[in-house]
Amino acid sequence: TRSQMMEKEGVGGIDGERMSFVSCGGEVQLVDSLGYALLLASLTTEQLSTLGPIPLTCPEGIPHTPRKLLSLLFSLLESKLGIRYRNGNANDAEYNKMPLSLGSDDCPFPETARWCLGALKNLTRPGKLSSSMAEAATTTAAAEEEVEELGFFANNKDASAVAAHAVLDAGILPLLLRILTHKDDVNVNTAVEGIATALSSGGTTLYNWQSNSAQDAALYTLMHMASVPRVRRILREDYGCVEVLAGILNYCKDEIGDGLLLKNATAGTETGGGAKEGDEDDVELGNLSLQCLKARMTLSYLVLGSENNINADTLPKYGSAIILADHEIHSLLELLSNCLQCRAKDGPGGYSSATFALKGVLYGIKCILSEHTNRQLFALTTAAGNNGSRLNTLLLKSLASYSFVKDNVVGAIMDAEAAEHAVVSIHQMSVYGLDEAVIGFPSPFGHQSTFLPATFGDYGKVQARSVVAKVLASYLDKDGTTLRGRHAANQILFRVNCLRFEGSVADLTYPGKLFPSKSDFDLDDKLFAAMKNVSGGEARTQETKPEQSIFNHAIARREKKGAVVSNVFSSNEAGAAGGGSKVFPSALLAAEELVFSKISTQHPNEGTLDTIVVANNIAYYAGELDVYCGYTWKWVDGSGDFNERIYSAAETENEILARDADDVVNDATERSEPYSPPRKGLFSRLKIPSHGISDDNEPFSIFGLRCGAPMCGKGSVL
Repeated sequence: TRSQMMEKEGVGGIDGERMSFVSCGGEVQLVDSLGYALLLASLTTEQLSTLGPIPLTCPEGIPHTPRKLLSLLFSLLESKLGIRYRNGNANDAEYNKMPLSLGSDDCPFPETARWCLGALKNLTRPGKLSSSMAEAATTTAAAEEEVEELGFFANNKDASAVAAHAVLDAGILPLLLRILTHKDDVNVNTAVEGIATALSSGGTTLYNWQSNSAQDAALYTLMHMASVPRVRRILREDYGCVEVLAGILNYCKDEIGDGLLLKNATAGTETGGGAKEGDEDDVELGNLSLQCLKARMTLSYLVLGSENNINADTLPKYGSAIILADHEIHSLLELLSNCLQCRAKDGPGGYSSATFALKGVLYGIKCILSEHTNRQLFALTTAAGNNGSRLNTLLLKSLASYSFVKDNVVGAIMDAEAAEHAVVSIHQMSVYGLDEAVIGFPSPFGHQSTFLPATFGDYGKVQARSVVAKVLASYLDKDGTTLRGRHAANQILFRVNCLRFEGSVADLTYPGKLFPSKSDFDLDDKLFAAMKNVSGGEARTQETKPEQSIFNHAIARREKKGAVVSNVFSSNEAGAAGGGSKVFPSALLAAEELVFSKISTQHPNEGTLDTIVVANNIAYYAGELDVYCGYTWKWVDGSGDFNERIYSAAETENEILARDADDVVNDATERSEPYSPPRKGLFSRLKIPSHGISDDNEPFSIFGLRCGAPMCGKGSVL
């Protein structure tokens, strides 16, 4: 009953009471009680007989607490059955030896197990505004003291975070993962066969679990736990959760094809767009799609979250699982539109309007887009239309609801952190919407995409370019916006006149699918009315066009050290990556990091530069053998001679310009004038052969040049 109340209330209604129930230090110890019952319910009749009765009291007759009972059960499982649950990992050899008989004829308590898992699902469900990023939350000493005795972090003291920590502390997570990888030879589905190669051979693992099944609840619980920032590293590194999720996603990628997905869509009912109840294949595919969606959201939190410190070198170990399959794109767009409308999805593979929090979905999408291949997949224009434009429209609508209207449903379930997720995602996708006719060269990503439709509203009421400017201006004018969000909004405004706006909102609907609908993509009357009250915010009439070289051309940088430097990028280094230099996939990404690092927490609007301007300058200096913003730059493919370098008066001039540019103040609706690279001085044009300055023992001339052939003989003075 308590679990049902939490689900009905959307989790937020009784959060304080729920926290007292799930806390490992509280009197109720609900998670320990559920773990105890779940462990017993997972055993077969024979195993229960071998285990024997479990003492419920101590020798003095005092009843054991749920925590003590759970600990005692773990000990008995190890001593009598040879099974260790604590610290179990999906990759351990003993992991698959754990007893499990859920749903089989030899399981005496199948409903008990399902009920316990359903309760854990609802206990761990995050609130509508639960923190999704560890670095975004603020922590005070007083708040730390308040939860220190519970062992939790202050920024995660909402009930869902406490429940997630309690599940870890109870030691039952290995059992949840075992449930997700359980091989069941009895209920083999003939329509969807096979198993992901990530799992052990033998038997068949089915992922098309029905709603409210034990496996369905276990995956929901894992997704909810992964939404807690402080738990992600533990799930990823200590329990091998990524491998379990990769098995689900790789299986779904193989089994759900575009043809079957289209069949599922055209067979949908008028009410929810799901599969027909009587079509067995479509029902199974609908269930499989939902489990894939949950696994995708969970994996995005664990691997691609910004606080996880996963870089390009470590990503390959997760394989293709981090890359979206084609069928997932519509599922994500449908999920986002349903969350914006607070709408349930009916039919097999459906979910209630409270199942996914909008903030968590926005964060998951931002994480997914941090992988460039996923951005390119969204940006592709297919026979079904342009998914990049669809995604950008839904993201813009969510940001508009936060920026303009305070009393609408979406505005009530979005905060500054959620708005950051939306605007950063738009910024990530904006570069794929550059208009070839404006920038003057073919799209660097191989195909022309569309940023947004040309107009919103019936009969083309409002130009979309103006909507973007007004939404972002209103967002920048709000109190409490994050630095990352402000940076993203400013960058979109800098390049808005270079983006491609084409088509109408009606073009964004999917052929043969009810949702997202035209009204899902369009702005409603309340947003249009609020927009009329926004002064300014017009699109900027002057823009800096990007140079073609700033895309898809890896570049390395190294910090300037001292007045005279030789061998800045040694020819003996393995490409530009060696010797302490940092490599970026493109000059644009290098500029992104450089510009964001200049933003001051005290003055977030000061020093905001156009990253395209900075990227153009980086490319200029890399090609012309100069220093920019305190760094030397070199194309990774070796373009430009950087084997030796002499810093000169011209470079000091460059640094002064860089400082001047940092002092430019840009408000929400005005941008700084683009600046051109300075003319190079005499010494910057002077080329010195490498063998003339390679000896560190050579003396200096009065001009700061190292003496050496052919400048002068060794031991002589210039």
